[in-house]
Amino acid sequence: MHCGADDDNNVFNVAFRTTPTDSTGVAHILEHTALCGSERYPIRDPFFNMLRRSLSTFMNAMTASDYTCYPFATLNTVDYYNLLGVYLDAAFFPKLTREDFLQARGPPPRVRGHGGPELGAEMKGAMGSQSARFSRALGAELFPTSTYHHNSGGDPVNIPDLTHDQLRAFHALHYHPSNARFFTYGDLPLEQTLAKAQELALGKFDAIDVSALDVSDELRLSAPKRVVVPIPAEAVVADEAKQSVVSVAYLLVNQIKEKGADLENFALTVASDLLLSGPQAYFHESLLESGLGSGFAPGTGYRCVLSKTSFAVGLKGVAAEDVEKVETIVEETLRAIAQDGFPRDRVDAIMHQVELSAARTSTQFGLGVAFGAMGTWVHGGDGMRPLRTPAMAAMLNAALDADPKFWQKLVRRRFLDNPHKVTVVGEADKTYDAKLEEEEKRHVAAIQAALDDEKKKEIVREAVALRDSQDSVQDASVLPTLIVSEAVPREITKWTSEHVKTATGKPLQLDLQPTNGITYASVLLDVTDVPDRLVPYLDLFADFITELGTKERDYKQLSQLEKLKTGGVGAGVDSILPLDGDGPPQIVLSISGNALDRNVDAMFDLIAEVVTGARWRGEEKQVGLLLSRRAAAAAGGVAQNGLSYAKGYANASIDAVSALDYRTSGLPHVAMLQRLAAEKEAAVEEVEAALAEIASIALASDRVLRCRVACQPGAPAERATKAMDALLAAMPAKGAAAKKDEATMADALAGFAPDPSKAFVAVPTQTNYCAASFKTVPYAHEDSAGLFLLAQAMSTSFLHRELREKGGAYGGGASAAPIEGVFAFSSYRDPNTTATIEKFVEAAEWAATKGNLTPALLEEAHLRAFKAIDAPVAPQSRGASRFTAGLTDESRQLFRSRLLDCTAEKMRSCAEKYLVGKTAALAIVGSPAAVESVKADGWDCLDAEGKPLKA
Repeated sequence: MHCGADDDNNVFNVAFRTTPTDSTGVAHILEHTALCGSERYPIRDPFFNMLRRSLSTFMNAMTASDYTCYPFATLNTVDYYNLLGVYLDAAFFPKLTREDFLQARGPPPRVRGHGGPELGAEMKGAMGSQSARFSRALGAELFPTSTYHHNSGGDPVNIPDLTHDQLRAFHALHYHPSNARFFTYGDLPLEQTLAKAQELALGKFDAIDVSALDVSDELRLSAPKRVVVPIPAEAVVADEAKQSVVSVAYLLVNQIKEKGADLENFALTVASDLLLSGPQAYFHESLLESGLGSGFAPGTGYRCVLSKTSFAVGLKGVAAEDVEKVETIVEETLRAIAQDGFPRDRVDAIMHQVELSAARTSTQFGLGVAFGAMGTWVHGGDGMRPLRTPAMAAMLNAALDADPKFWQKLVRRRFLDNPHKVTVVGEADKTYDAKLEEEEKRHVAAIQAALDDEKKKEIVREAVALRDSQDSVQDASVLPTLIVSEAVPREITKWTSEHVKTATGKPLQLDLQPTNGITYASVLLDVTDVPDRLVPYLDLFADFITELGTKERDYKQLSQLEKLKTGGVGAGVDSILPLDGDGPPQIVLSISGNALDRNVDAMFDLIAEVVTGARWRGEEKQVGLLLSRRAAAAAGGVAQNGLSYAKGYANASIDAVSALDYRTSGLPHVAMLQRLAAEKEAAVEEVEAALAEIASIALASDRVLRCRVACQPGAPAERATKAMDALLAAMPAKGAAAKKDEATMADALAGFAPDPSKAFVAVPTQTNYCAASFKTVPYAHEDSAGLFLLAQAMSTSFLHRELREKGGAYGGGASAAPIEGVFAFSSYRDPNTTATIEKFVEAAEWAATKGNLTPALLEEAHLRAFKAIDAPVAPQSRGASRFTAGLTDESRQLFRSRLLDCTAEKMRSCAEKYLVGKTAALAIVGSPAAVESVKADGWDCLDAEGKPLKA
């Protein structure tokens, strides 16, 4: 399928149906090993080598439940054809060597010191949370007989069962042109892509019958069933007595074989939104407001990415004795809808969101179409479905006009009269991970016990061969590459912004761009003088500002109006740092919204209504419900967000703004949310008082720093400018001041004293997330560009080899944040702890050693750097960095010039000057199994709430 478009961000994707019959992860391991060397490119890692030899805007490979795909996108024509050749060779002619197979899957059993399984670490991380485990169990029970019953990514317990021969056989059967779907998008001629594909791959195959790979119909249940499964406990909980999860799921539409499936699929998507999205949604009212749970269960929603669609709904944080009540509410809610249907005005609000979504411009529109098509297209369905949304909306509206009972009939047929209904109850077990580790050990021990002496010797030889392969120097010159001097322009891309004044004298930045009929607006307010004691509530303030209603309407009416007239109104907290490091940072509250041009006045009216009349007091039940949901979401994300928390913890100990950020979004915030959720009524009063005080200080005209509008020129800009004037005029002229002699955020920032951390935070997970951070220099400093480039060079060479290939981590590297002035090393889904920290130290010493940072590495580092810097920017975002961060054309150009002029010696000197011998802030978020070993190395060991672990 080719989608021609006036877009130079060209996309290619090849996908194969991959339908595993077990949970050994064969499709996933094949995805990894296919990228580890091919006939034309017989080196160990062409994929990761191409990441640093390309200016791709996207490069990846991914395994879904029933297909595997290999997509890329790039703005550069030469790059497109380079990547096309590499991708085609990897997909159709991979080497699939035993060493690469063992690299991905791991030796059975693993031999210490000889690398580890990348995929084992990835899947332990991916399956390490309560949410992931429950969702997997839900899918397995809903699909008891088809390929969807199995974990296509691989279950860590079953991964060691996969053999090399099975992998090769799976490739031979599935990776054939007859079983492939090719997608292209953009402004490059289709004929040239087809000719290349024919020359490099397709012409070397004959057509074969692949009907055996069709996904079999799921054997439909004749009666509902109910199962109970164990799941990991959350890292932190607000109520120990409420840790169960319950979900009711239905198997719905066969998108390939059912007549009229497209309309029903779209209608069910709309119905899911009406049932779940926003405070006026039916299950929000009946389930969330019941107080029986803390939030929707994992897996809640309509899932239409498989050939068979499904819907699930339930609650987490439920007491065991309340599980049946949840099931009853689900049934009763659906029966009520089958009786009354959905009000048309609510449907119209969803249709408005569909219209907005279709109009909104995206930098990766082609990839969105590619991914949207694959779920059904690989099985013979309609690949053009992602482009038919407006037509489907019109078809649904016509069906609703023709049949007033449309929704009632749909809900009764698909839900109430559907026997393929599964209720899954998850019971939390604090020893879940320990039991899983024991099961894995027993499984490996059983494999080992079945080995004779010769087989054991063979395994050792293979592990040594793998280590030798990892240590060997690869000749990457066989791969195509871009040349920086040819592919990277010296000048920045400029977008002209108009700078005017509002009627109240505030700076207004107008970015007149082809926004396709949507207007975007933002206001920045300085909140640096908010009392420091209110910092922990800032994130709640930004989140709750549109969730509590206003003087004019309650929160349900407000939510309905927001959906009907806007693409969303919201707030966020950010910081503005001086680019030269001279002067204090500012903490800002941003209030923003977007709407179709015809609804601009309504959007600004809504913003004004919220800013001037939000119900900060008087909505006790809603505040309590929001706190409960926030606490549950935060607790559920601790393990999955381990890297973010590890880097945040480390950065917070050496950087003032990072310390403030960590208080609003790090583990201390998670702990505060659990306390608030547990304290209930008392917490509600505490939060209402804090939010009302913040509002009295922040939401005033004198706090406004500057405003921005991004829209099309002409009438939309004139209308938006007038509406912005009206908004500012409606705001109170002056905000309240902090109490005299009370410490503010400005005081906290000025008084910050660095104290580099060395902390291990234990959370329920089987893998680790490691971070080491250094405070360096601000954006405008002459060394900032060198540090940015150094991070690219270290990531793709030393760190990739040591952390991923040898260490078994799923990923890791170095990053430099020029504006923040922080350089960080990190790893994720890592089986190691302090050994990885030692690799960070070695990486700095390696980079500072003359001769290691070669001209070739410099060239690759430049390509990686400009891949990020020159990434496509959506029309509505052009000029945004000038508005939010103060990045002028002059500052951007200077930084770019310094990057292009940077030498290998400059990178080396930066490593020597800022990293070698310097004290890093260290943090690891990881498995409790590692506590004793890190404690012996002098680390502070804490639980997820920041409390010292008991001996």
